[in-house]
Amino acid sequence: MNCKEFKDKVVDLFDTTIDMQTQAECKAHMAECPECKAYYEELVEAFNALQPQETSAQPSISRPVCKQHHLWRPIAAAAVFLLGFFIGWSHLFSTSAVADTPRGQLFEQWIKSVQNVGSFQMAVYARTTSNDNFAYFDPKADFVRIDIGLLRQNDSVFYRVEKQNGRVIVFDGQNQYMWVPNALYVKGPRAANFLEYFINLLYPERLLTMQKSAIDFSKKNKVIRTESDSTITLTFKGTEKNSDLQQLLETGKMRDCEVEVENVFTKNDGLLRFVKLWVVNDGQKTLLLHIDNIQYNVMMSRVNLIQIPDTQWTDVTEMTSSTADDRLSKLQNETATQAAQRILQAIISADNSQASEALVYYKSVLPALSENMKGCKVSEFKERRDGDYVGTYVFYTLSHPDGKQEQKHIAIRNDNEKHIWVADGGL
Repeated sequence: MNCKEFKDKVVDLFDTTIDMQTQAECKAHMAECPECKAYYEELVEAFNALQPQETSAQPSISRPVCKQHHLWRPIAAAAVFLLGFFIGWSHLFSTSAVADTPRGQLFEQWIKSVQNVGSFQMAVYARTTSNDNFAYFDPKADFVRIDIGLLRQNDSVFYRVEKQNGRVIVFDGQNQYMWVPNALYVKGPRAANFLEYFINLLYPERLLTMQKSAIDFSKKNKVIRTESDSTITLTFKGTEKNSDLQQLLETGKMRDCEVEVENVFTKNDGLLRFVKLWVVNDGQKTLLLHIDNIQYNVMMSRVNLIQIPDTQWTDVTEMTSSTADDRLSKLQNETATQAAQRILQAIISADNSQASEALVYYKSVLPALSENMKGCKVSEFKERRDGDYVGTYVFYTLSHPDGKQEQKHIAIRNDNEKHIWVADGGL
């Protein structure tokens, strides 16, 4: 079995009725091909994200060390569904399984059509901000263009994901590089996963597989098929959780919202060309994201695709390697509130040494953060956890020198190899 044959069959591995010979051939190929094995494992993560399961009480050490700005103001969990960017899995489509339904089969032929493209380019327009990471969405924000290019070459993958006038992530086949011009320059291995589950946009078959899974495993979700002379449209409709942090603080839980995803395929080649994603809150329908005219098998230069700035890069794999044993033990025994207090005090005092491990992604912007919080005080800390986030939200009151008070929050997580708390967003 070669790589093309494997990718033709990989989706079948999610079918419990797959014949043993095909299963054995796929496993044998993965044992010999690291690229296809990694491809399958990433697809498994996306698929599993949509199935009911228990949440482990232990933090996962296999997840990326740290990622920043996962904090959504009343954000559409629709994006969470489509791209899989929620960090936890336990509540995604948590209705009772109905695996005997054939409705998801509507996606099967389209999944196979997009599996074997050698390269593609597309423009994503999302309600977000230019410098925040790719997991941040805000229905009240303006649309920002995100250009994506991917090239498969000699069983290797290279890609570039670039927010207009903002954050960029490049993968050169071995390492990932993420930067915000004049502010942030970090690098890490493939496992660092700077894109989080936004990476599913780099593989159109994953988007469709996840929607197929949502249909197959939830009674609440449905798909509607329509067609014109040249296109087929599959429209997904369902419900998801709305990640409203204010509601989480006040009630300890988040309400559901309606989701609608429109997928448009061209009849002549069966390829996904356009995607629109809406969220409905309180009866108001908001377009959160749309993808226009995906172009497949385009000519592109690998050199240009993976070009990065000539600058000094912070390696995230070395983030906690220099932590002394006695300090490490102290940090590992902190509560989330204690860690949040320490991190915020480090920012207020402009003393990075108090929280250097926790602020690895904020080193270049720490002076600006410290200037903004100079003379402030923090108090009234409250921890809140939600099953869809592996870390902890710590809410607090920020008191300014002029007496003004604000309710703020910081997201922190300790699911890294050292099990110490790191700042994950909110700053």
